[in-house]
Amino acid sequence: MERFARANPHLLPHLGLRKAPGHTAITLLLHRLDPEKLQAALLQVFPEADLGEVLVVDGKHLRGSGKGKSAQVKLVEVLALHLHTTLAQARAEGREDQALLELLDRLGAEGLKGKVVVGDAGYLYPELAGKVVQKGGRTSLS
Repeated sequence: MERFARANPHLLPHLGLRKAPGHTAITLLLHRLDPEKLQAALLQVFPEADLGEVLVVDGKHLRGSGKGKSAQVKLVEVLALHLHTTLAQARAEGREDQALLELLDRLGAEGLKGKVVVGDAGYLYPELAGKVVQKGGRTSLS
């Protein structure tokens, strides 16, 4: 969110902000939110949302990796929100969005048909949004 706010300063006045919020401010805000109330509010804003249609993309650093001479291990995964399970996972050797592009290719041509793909700001790249749309899905960028 911080990167998005800094890349789109023209939106800040519409949100009542003078400058982009930093990492600490965003973290404090997220920790104060009640997840169930946030979900209810989002469903009011997006009543057409069907959680069965939502896929979440996320990246993780494996705890304990990167100690000593070994490289830190980064994983990218695609989760089915309504199933509470991981559909696909890949190791990210470089940028996580590049690993996700490869992961989407492995899901097959119909893998995203009718799905909404969401993720954090680390995945807000036009190339990634284009790949999701090409495979029949939607993102917040498409």
